[in-house]
Amino acid sequence: MKSYFKIALKGILLIVSLILALYFAVFFDFFGKPQDQGQIEEFNAPFLSPIDKKLSEKTILFGDLHVHTTYSLDAFIGNLPILEGEGTHPAADACNYARFCANLDFFSINDHAEFLTRREWTDTIQSLRDCSRVSYESDESSIVPFLGWEWTQTSLDIEKHYGHKNVILKSLQENIPDRPIGAPDHKFFKSIVDAPAYTLFGAMLYDYKNISYYLNYRQRQLLIKSLEYCDNSTHVKDLPLDCLERAERPSDLYRKLDEWGADSLVIPHGSAWGNTSPPMATWKNQLNIADHNPRYQKLIEVFSGHGNTEEYRSWEAFKILDGEYVCPAPTENYVPDCFQAGEIIKERCRISAGSEELCNQRAKEARDNFTKANPYGLLTIPNPKPEEWLDSGQCIDCYLPAFDYRPKSSVQYALALRNFTEGKTEPYRFGFIGSSDNHSSRPGTGYKEIDRIRNTDSKYKSSNQVMNLNQLSQDYAIPRSQEINLEQMIDRMKPSQGERIASFLYTGGLIASHVLEKSRDSIWNALNNREVYATSGERILLWFDVTNHPSGKLMPMGSEFSMQENPQFKVRVLGSQKQAPGCSSENEITKTYLDKLCNGECFNPTDERNNISRIEIIRIRPQTYPDEPIETLIEDTWRIFECKPSQEGCVVEFEDPNFIDANREVIYYVRAIQEPSLAIGAANLACEFDDDGKCKEVKLCGDAKGQGEGDCLSENEERAWSSPIFIKYSQN
Repeated sequence: MKSYFKIALKGILLIVSLILALYFAVFFDFFGKPQDQGQIEEFNAPFLSPIDKKLSEKTILFGDLHVHTTYSLDAFIGNLPILEGEGTHPAADACNYARFCANLDFFSINDHAEFLTRREWTDTIQSLRDCSRVSYESDESSIVPFLGWEWTQTSLDIEKHYGHKNVILKSLQENIPDRPIGAPDHKFFKSIVDAPAYTLFGAMLYDYKNISYYLNYRQRQLLIKSLEYCDNSTHVKDLPLDCLERAERPSDLYRKLDEWGADSLVIPHGSAWGNTSPPMATWKNQLNIADHNPRYQKLIEVFSGHGNTEEYRSWEAFKILDGEYVCPAPTENYVPDCFQAGEIIKERCRISAGSEELCNQRAKEARDNFTKANPYGLLTIPNPKPEEWLDSGQCIDCYLPAFDYRPKSSVQYALALRNFTEGKTEPYRFGFIGSSDNHSSRPGTGYKEIDRIRNTDSKYKSSNQVMNLNQLSQDYAIPRSQEINLEQMIDRMKPSQGERIASFLYTGGLIASHVLEKSRDSIWNALNNREVYATSGERILLWFDVTNHPSGKLMPMGSEFSMQENPQFKVRVLGSQKQAPGCSSENEITKTYLDKLCNGECFNPTDERNNISRIEIIRIRPQTYPDEPIETLIEDTWRIFECKPSQEGCVVEFEDPNFIDANREVIYYVRAIQEPSLAIGAANLACEFDDDGKCKEVKLCGDAKGQGEGDCLSENEERAWSSPIFIKYSQN
């Protein structure tokens, strides 16, 4: 009888336990919940009137066409409280920030498509529609939001690496794809999705006060794992709604966009970033009929919060001799990582009292091991410290460069390149844009150089033990590098260099467009016509025209045409308005809201403008025969015009007297350089140099032993890059 009682009691306790567990699960979100859509505020934004049209027939509008919400997996992870994040930031936050803090005219949402679920996609669409409606009804000068996504492709095989590309859709109402189109599974995103449950549970224990964020992520992780991949051979309109769509190559992406029939643009970005590209990455592999479609690829992001990708340099991370990679010697402005690997081992050997002969031998071995292990060379140095790499791998003389620079993936290299193997292949003729590439729903973060942790993607602090990846030195007598078995590394990601990358993250840039009116159609026409330019974040006003076109009309930046005479040009530039501290709102409700949303700092221009210090002209003569040396074709800079300080800006006119004699296509664009001012991250690694001009010590941003945990401010020359003008020589 007692045994029956015990069994009944256990049964009752089990039922009660299950009920209690269900209660806690339902009412305390133990199973997690989807991200909240957020709320778009309906009160008026402090928009300013457009610039005086007397300066030009067209108005200049400013926008940001590269913004992530925390629907992007990396943004969700990066905004977890355990990583110094503020929690989730939905698309509604981006609308509010663009209207009230950055005071933009237009922006887009571009979340990584790879694991974006249908619910998140439809929520984004609805939020942008609400943003368009609210701003139109509330503001005198409404904001224009665009829908898009990021195709985040990367490969460590240089022949299969195509890079990241943003898709921008014109319409918010008609013919919108049912789902965004991602690249084949990105190893970083896949590692997040496949992360074992115990890693999240560990985060919950460490940061139990914010347990809901980790439960919500676990729910999203399980949802993604339950989704199937779309059949790649089925027409996009016949696919089920909830599958994950993939495009392996750019050609597949263009085919799928053709099938949707949506008016769209594909904008490459971050092409020269070393943290996402293999060391020898090059534009050559996609300059073919299939993978470069000029109907979609009309623009390129030349500058963002991840740095500048404009400039070409002739140095390389490796040399190729007889089909084998070889570590090159350093040059005045570049130290290869493979070379520095040898210096690291040599210095460790010296400290360990190794002989000069032995240390030199170990250094050579280290360089050989690093080179053979490409692209996993960093793993050949046991327990590396970030400061040991000094400024190796970096473009030392580039303006605010991307980390671990890839010169053959630069914009200048792409413009000079031609493909002579396929007659029908059109060259790259990109217009230039700048963006923030912000991962916290904050479009246009470059309006003020403040608050590094909020307004850049740099979350690194040496005080944050979770992010502090510094490791101890080797523990054996005479150090040496180690060989890497590449066959075992085939499914591994490149090792992260988060501490060093933190010194190469900026507030980001903007796109400026010349438009007849502030409307979706007019902005879209400017994008399609390449009548746009990039800025490093400042709202510099720039015009660049050919003045002697046979038609008698001014031919603006982005134009492409033929001429029979030497072209004549005119450049006009006005510096950006200087910013006053705080926000301009006098409404107490709005002020309280702005203190929270913008941290009390808004776009708040004064009547005084920054002076333009000089105008630089870059001339590129594209290749005319196979393997014509690129470095002889890029003239940076071709002409420099010094400008006197003036609130009226700077105007210059010039002619190319060599155009007819050259008898070839020539590309021209402008860099307008503003007077020096302070900017976040402008010193990058803040090298200390020895008497020979070599970096002997770095000061990492975010490291208390380096530039500290503040804003890492240094003097910088803000600038604008015009879109190029493409001119062919014609004898008829």
